[in-house]
Amino acid sequence: MINNALFDKRLTNFQMWQETPWGRLRYAIVAANLARHLDDRPLRVLDVAGGNGKDAVRLAGRGHHVTVVDVAPVSLTGAKELAAELGVAERIEVREGDAHDVPAMFPDQDFDLVLCHNLLQYVPDRATVVRAVVSRLKPGGLISVVGPNAYAVPLEAAIRELDLDTALAAVDAKVKPNRVYGKDIPVLTAEEISNHLRDVDVDVVGHHGVMAACHLIADNDIKSDPVFFGKLEELEIALSNRMPYPHAARMFHLIGRRVL
Repeated sequence: MINNALFDKRLTNFQMWQETPWGRLRYAIVAANLARHLDDRPLRVLDVAGGNGKDAVRLAGRGHHVTVVDVAPVSLTGAKELAAELGVAERIEVREGDAHDVPAMFPDQDFDLVLCHNLLQYVPDRATVVRAVVSRLKPGGLISVVGPNAYAVPLEAAIRELDLDTALAAVDAKVKPNRVYGKDIPVLTAEEISNHLRDVDVDVVGHHGVMAACHLIADNDIKSDPVFFGKLEELEIALSNRMPYPHAARMFHLIGRRVL
């Protein structure tokens, strides 16, 4: 398990990943998936483990007010700087804290939308964290959950790496290497997280994928070509909403609605 201090210590690695073609795709696809479920009303958004604000500023740019919560103070400083750079500082607030602290941090405030992106693989008790963040979600409000998809791991090893031994072992693997943080991290399934959501009266209203093709393409250089990247982004957004592609995407993206 990754400790909290490592997130700030490896922030530079994470920022480098964010600027790769696949990092940029991740944010673009998640934003497109979310847009399918949002209307034009300004929302109050809680971005739990929102880091340096890449998801938050996109939503702020659409007129929403976003509160970013994270355990890493250097990342939160980055979120404020990015918001100022993009002219949305008045719609971004940052608070240092852990996901478990959300109920106590916002005792009298509920949110229309809660983001829980790439958090649950880093916590030992996912059910407890889901319960904590949903506690501050309005009835009828939405929660967005992104996580590493266990089903994609053997496919990537077999197709991209041509490593059939690793692919076979990965069929039942519970973890995969994370190059950004230099440690193995758990892999999850949409079914597991959907069950946690249902346990706290959240109906899953959307099951999307994030990167169904990019991670299987071995040639990383071509992904930096603007024309190729543009076509790849268009393809990924199309696949993200069409079964069965989300089942094999590198990350799953669930949208849940809290029962009224």
